[in-house]
Amino acid sequence: MLCASCDNEVNDSAKCSQCHKNLCFRCANVTEAGFRKLGVDRRATWKCPSCRISSPAAPTSTRQITGNMEEVLQKLAEVTAKLDDLPKLMLEVGALKSNMDEVKQSCRKIDEFAAKLDGIVKRIMSLELLKDEVSTIKASFESLKEDFAQKDQWSRLNNVEIKGIPIKKNENLFTVAKLLSNHVGYPIENSQINYISRIPIHNSKEKSILISFLNRYVKEEFISTARAKKITASDMDLGPADQRIYVNDHLSPMYKNLLTRAKSLAKEKNYKYVWVKFAKIHMRKSDTTHVITINSANDLNKII
Repeated sequence: MLCASCDNEVNDSAKCSQCHKNLCFRCANVTEAGFRKLGVDRRATWKCPSCRISSPAAPTSTRQITGNMEEVLQKLAEVTAKLDDLPKLMLEVGALKSNMDEVKQSCRKIDEFAAKLDGIVKRIMSLELLKDEVSTIKASFESLKEDFAQKDQWSRLNNVEIKGIPIKKNENLFTVAKLLSNHVGYPIENSQINYISRIPIHNSKEKSILISFLNRYVKEEFISTARAKKITASDMDLGPADQRIYVNDHLSPMYKNLLTRAKSLAKEKNYKYVWVKFAKIHMRKSDTTHVITINSANDLNKII
C-alpha cells in the first residue's frame, strides 16, 4: 500500500474520512499507537491534516451561545453587585482615613505629653536635689544655731539672775547683793563681782538683777545656798512679805524657752527632777535613773 502523500510503501495506514486517502502515520501527524487508541468510531470520522484545514468550522449552536450569554450576564451581575458596594467601601475607607488622622493626632498629643512629662520629671529630680541641698543647709544651720546658743550660754556661765527685788530710786545694787548674800548665808564681796546691773524681764515691766561673778564656783555656791532658802523681799526690808525672790542661772532666751518646755515635758512624762547646773538643763525621772542633759529641742524629742 502506497502513502498518498509521500508515495512510500506502508503496511498499515490512517484513512481520511473525507478524501478517503491512505496516509502513513508520519504524514498523518499521528503515531500508530495514538491512532489505534482513537477507537473505531473516532477513526471512522478522522480527517487528514489537509482536510482539517479546508473544512469549515462547526457552527456554534444557539443553546451554547445562550449558555455563554447567561454565564457572561451572571459574571456581569456579580461585578455590578461588587461595584454597588464600592461607594459604601469608599465611605468606610474615608472613615478609616479619618480615624487614622485622629490616631496620628492622638499620637502627636501623646508625644507632646510625654515631652512635658519628661520635663516635669527632670524638674522633680532637680527639686529633689535642691531638697537634699536645703536639708544639708538646714542641718548645718541648726548645728551652727545650736553651737551659737551654747557659746551664748557659756558666756553667761558666771552670771546670776535675781528676780523679785523691787526697783527703788537711787538704789545701790552692790548693797542689795550684799544684803541678799548675807541673808542666805553666803556673804560675797564687791571684789568678787565683775559687774552688776538691772536687766529687762520678758513680757514684764519689772527688771531683774544680773550679777556677773569673776569666779564660776563662787557663783555656783551662791546659787546653791540661795536656793536652799525661801526668800521674800521683806526679809531684807526690800519689799512686801508676799514678794518672792528667786536666784537662778542667767539663761539665754533660747535656754529659758528650752527650760520651760523641759518642765512641761517633765510634768507630762512624770519626770521627778528638772534643774540647771553650770548653765546646763538636766532632767531625771527618779532617784535611780540616769541624768539627761538637754542642749537642744532635739534632746527633748528623745524623752520617753
